[in-house]
Amino acid sequence: MSIRLRVVQGATVALCAAETDAEPGDVYLDDSAHHALSTKFGLDWQEMGFITDPPIDKELARLMETQKVRDAKEALARWLET
Repeated sequence: MSIRLRVVQGATVALCAAETDAEPGDVYLDDSAHHALSTKFGLDWQEMGFITDPPIDKELARLMETQKVRDAKEALARWLET
């Protein structure tokens, strides 16, 4: 689903693009961007133990993994030490 990200009264909200008209400052995410984010959320939630099923799009998850340059848990630990 296409999404519009918009700031409303100081809060960032995600809106159905089909149900809303574009406004200045909106960030438009097409179906491809929505799919990529959904896969990323699924991977994150699986890693944190919130869900147990693997992401549906395993090929996209594999491609995402090829771009990883550091481990988030290790980076957070280093940032917290400073």
